[in-house]
Amino acid sequence: MKLSPVLPARRWAQIIMTIVIVAIGIQFTLWVSAHLAGRMPSVSRPPGAEGFLPIDGMMATRHLLYTGEIDPIHPAGLAIFLGICLMSVVVAKSFCSHLCPVGWLSEILGRLGVRMIGTTLTPPKWLDIPLRGIKFLLFGFFAWAVWFAMSPQAIEDFLLSPYARVVDAKMWRFFAPPSGLTVAVIGILVVGSIFVRDLWCRYLCPYGALVGVLGRFAFFKVGRDADICTDCRACTAVCPARLPVHRLGRVSSIECTGCQDCVVACQVDGCLAMRGPEIVGGWKRRLRPATVVAVAVGVWLVIVGGFRVTGHWHNNISEQEYNYRIQEMESPTYSHVGGMAPPEDG
Repeated sequence: MKLSPVLPARRWAQIIMTIVIVAIGIQFTLWVSAHLAGRMPSVSRPPGAEGFLPIDGMMATRHLLYTGEIDPIHPAGLAIFLGICLMSVVVAKSFCSHLCPVGWLSEILGRLGVRMIGTTLTPPKWLDIPLRGIKFLLFGFFAWAVWFAMSPQAIEDFLLSPYARVVDAKMWRFFAPPSGLTVAVIGILVVGSIFVRDLWCRYLCPYGALVGVLGRFAFFKVGRDADICTDCRACTAVCPARLPVHRLGRVSSIECTGCQDCVVACQVDGCLAMRGPEIVGGWKRRLRPATVVAVAVGVWLVIVGGFRVTGHWHNNISEQEYNYRIQEMESPTYSHVGGMAPPEDG
């Protein structure tokens, strides 16, 4: 497999987002650790930690559509979730290739594998296709649970439950310190991603399945001008999703992440580019690669920024309330079953 140059604007977006997430993780760790020790933390709770609660974000989205109300417990999680979904509707599945730190790590590991052994392993179609279905089965289960199995009232009760108030701290507690099984699973995924490009993203990530489905309806997708294409197949050679870009008119695959590696690899100016649908200007109207990055990331920033400036970023839970709840979060009241208990006021 050939390695193409990475678009600098996209790489910088990935690096900056990863730095932000690491900083959030450190701050959240200091915050939770202090509460677990029974003392008031020296740092505030970073709302961005709610980005690691995608199921909660999906539930909050349904609640917003049904009631018009923003989840008061995890409003930042809702903002991040909506931003991810909308940016992937504008530029196909762009969250995976522009902002997701796991996607960036998978990309780095895959490129490392190419440098080590000259290629990455590609499972045969009879195995690859069923494996790709795993992430859709996982996403389908969560979508069914949130959108069909639970009533609007059950969603609201869950979002306001004692469990919901500490779910982010419970998530942190699950991984810190990680169990031997957790370390083993992560190790297998890391090593596997060196030899099979995007192992987690391609086969297991339900978030990737969600934005992939949304990407099917994206306004901007990679398009190929067949009239000037030389059939050199450089685009197909570098595609991380293993798509036959050289024979597609408009890349509408659910696996395309809008990374534009194929656009960067193309030697014919204007042959491959991110384009809108043909009905609004045809194949000749295209966006520069760096502009695509700005549009995708800009959509996410607008959504998140909108929540911040309108006062819907922080919740109203006090540090005193967090202090006593986190210290007793191992009690049955804060179990997942407790999440179905009657909601609390305040």
